[in-house]
Amino acid sequence: MRSPLVGRLTVVGLGLLGGSVARGARARRIAGEIVGVSRRAATLAQAQAARAVDRATQDLAEGTQDADLVVLCAPVGALPELVRGAWPHLRSGAVLTDVGSVKAGVTAAADACEPRPGVGFVGGHPMAGSEQSGFAAADPDLFEGRLALLTPTARSPEAAVARVTEFWELLGSHVRLVTVDAHDRGVAAVSHLPHLAAYGLVAAADDDALGLAGPGFADTTRVAESAEALWADIFRANRAPLLESLARYRQVLDHWEALIRDGQWTALEAALGRAREIREKLP
Repeated sequence: MRSPLVGRLTVVGLGLLGGSVARGARARRIAGEIVGVSRRAATLAQAQAARAVDRATQDLAEGTQDADLVVLCAPVGALPELVRGAWPHLRSGAVLTDVGSVKAGVTAAADACEPRPGVGFVGGHPMAGSEQSGFAAADPDLFEGRLALLTPTARSPEAAVARVTEFWELLGSHVRLVTVDAHDRGVAAVSHLPHLAAYGLVAAADDDALGLAGPGFADTTRVAESAEALWADIFRANRAPLLESLARYRQVLDHWEALIRDGQWTALEAALGRAREIREKLP
């Protein structure tokens, strides 16, 4: 039997992503012991009842001390403070990472921490999720076959990057290393803007039209069922890259609107065809 990658894994935040990390690590025997940290006692009780964690605590310091790997799974707005709160309690050899979909803030917080021998931070973001939320929606196979983006900096030890890479690979993900800037600009275009657009499509349809909606509309706007507080937090944290993506999207829509208004159907068909060809190349 393969030895666990880490002796003690601590998961901070046990919602959809954190719960899936804990359940996935349990199912794949990635850790010898799993510690869950959450502000909510009810969530900790759920995780313990599901045997996703061995120990549970509402105290960040207690949960992170003596951990080999700590994964922060809180909303992006809370991540910088969690990094600062966990950092002093990490033992030598510990690795801190996260699952946030915006990397600038959390990485800056980690880089601003006083260097500690043998302690490293590696930003992470699994490209996986659901419109559902909470521990009840956690899935041990959520990351299977998905892309996991890592954003190491000059302060990230090679051994820490290797450990976080192996962690996500053991959870079934394909790992890719990117810069913080490339990450935040990229996910603004392929994740954050589509969520904003989905909310917008629903908001733009009147009640009579919604009564006629079929599966195409439901599929296109599925992510608009996601928690609005979560996404407002993400939009705020990644505001500048999102605004750039939104401006490019508006240019495309303005151009297509002009083609429709002027009856340039051949040009519109060609534009739609180019978009279709790009879509067909997606994995």
